[in-house]
Amino acid sequence: MRNKAFFAILAFVVLIACNKPSDFGKEIISGSNIPYEQLDTFVLNAVSEVDDSVRTYVPGSVSLTMSNSIVGNVDDPDFGNIQAEAYVNFAIERILNDSLNFIQLDSAVWEVYYDTDSTGQYGDISQPMSLEVFRIQDSVKVQDTLYSTKSFVVDPVSVSGIYNFVPKPLPSDSTHLRFKMNDNFLNFLKTLPDTAFSNSINMRNNFNGLAIKAVGKTKALVRFNFINSNNNLKIYYTKPGGKRDSIKLITNVNCVRHTMYKHDYTGSRYLASITNPGTDSLLFIQSMAGPRVKILLPDLSFLKNDALNFAELEMTVADDNGTAFPKPPQLWLYKKNTSGSIVSITDGTIAINSGYRGAFGGSLEEFSINQKTVFKYKFRLPKHIIDYIKGNEGKELYISVLGASSVPSRVLINGGKNKINPLKLKLIVSKVI
Repeated sequence: MRNKAFFAILAFVVLIACNKPSDFGKEIISGSNIPYEQLDTFVLNAVSEVDDSVRTYVPGSVSLTMSNSIVGNVDDPDFGNIQAEAYVNFAIERILNDSLNFIQLDSAVWEVYYDTDSTGQYGDISQPMSLEVFRIQDSVKVQDTLYSTKSFVVDPVSVSGIYNFVPKPLPSDSTHLRFKMNDNFLNFLKTLPDTAFSNSINMRNNFNGLAIKAVGKTKALVRFNFINSNNNLKIYYTKPGGKRDSIKLITNVNCVRHTMYKHDYTGSRYLASITNPGTDSLLFIQSMAGPRVKILLPDLSFLKNDALNFAELEMTVADDNGTAFPKPPQLWLYKKNTSGSIVSITDGTIAINSGYRGAFGGSLEEFSINQKTVFKYKFRLPKHIIDYIKGNEGKELYISVLGASSVPSRVLINGGKNKINPLKLKLIVSKVI
């Protein structure tokens, strides 16, 4: 038992000390006289399954709320269609000091800035698209946590639109979209009570917010940052006597920022793999509430009397993954806790709490194998496997995109039955004397 404890501690030390998962435990056995055996011939059973939803908005929390909002309607032959709609509500930065009953509403303009992270655009961002803005009719409560399956009822008639434009969400351009509101919106404002814009609470009680939706299919998804300090909805008006002024509405950290995702897998390669799983040894991972991977660990009870020095899970990106859509920069490994919720495995939690997240792995790595570029994801999970061997953990593991709500990405992974670079569990084991 003392030997087993030693190896378990050693695994923790290596997890924290090493930042390169691709080394696969060489630092443990290099230069030592410890007899060991490397096991990597397990056939892993793994399937792709659809996650119910992802959390998009948590009241008052910047870290738990989506970092950006996503809009589009994209077809993907591997993953099917994904439709994304963005919803926001507002706070008042500049209140209305005049009575609505005695002013002339002239115009309204909503300026929306792209997310500053221009990397990993999802789809062909060079193709034109059309977007429309709708007024939300449902009550939008800032105190409600929201998930990606939630959609709000909107007025069927749009209040603005931009058509056949080419998005330019790059730092070199830094452009934004300028939605000029039509008479439908101005006429709505004229129906509001006189105190509607006296404070943010009154305003939200009378104006639930706006939604942005794609018109028809788009070739890409675009990302907006609704809490960018430059964003604003300005309502221009003329006072009695002819002086012009404006009301300024903003979206801040206390406002709802939500994206609804809707998937249609009809005709996709993913759906075909579910219908006939024996014909395609591929695994499908997509953010934005798309498929995740469930792995069933093999029976490792035969190692109960041995010492596990190290464990690594290796995933290779399929050759035909393509380049039209970005690969996730970071995957994460989860388990189900006793209440059935998906949580990080202990190895990942230890790495984060110790400030060495890279030691756990899960980031996209590029290799050159036989003069060919190969991409892989690798996880170090010795603590979890030790606990699994002891019977303290279940056999199910889950893999999905870290930041799955707001990082648009997808990837095809070689399954456990793939003949070349299959999904693999690699162990370093020593016999305890």
